[in-house]
Amino acid sequence: MFEWRGGTLWCGNEAARDAFDVGPIEDELPLSDATRQRLEELSVWHDTALDWDDPGGAGLWPPEEYDRFHQAAVEILDTIRSELGPDFRVEYRGP
Repeated sequence: MFEWRGGTLWCGNEAARDAFDVGPIEDELPLSDATRQRLEELSVWHDTALDWDDPGGAGLWPPEEYDRFHQAAVEILDTIRSELGPDFRVEYRGP
């Protein structure tokens, strides 16, 4: 998931929290530098959707931009799953 001005990978169960604690964990996982860079790029892109002057209002993106972002998020999800392997369960909880 993507958090406003925050990380992208978070623990989703007690076992993961026991292993990694709370908060974003992408820097603690065995991911490639390219994947970490792409996560950062997506996080910055994600934050452009929010109207920071009216956070409860409508987002700033047209529907097509939400679709483009979702597709990019699915692509990085596949990359992360591939890099981490079967010992990790990775879910995308997007908007």
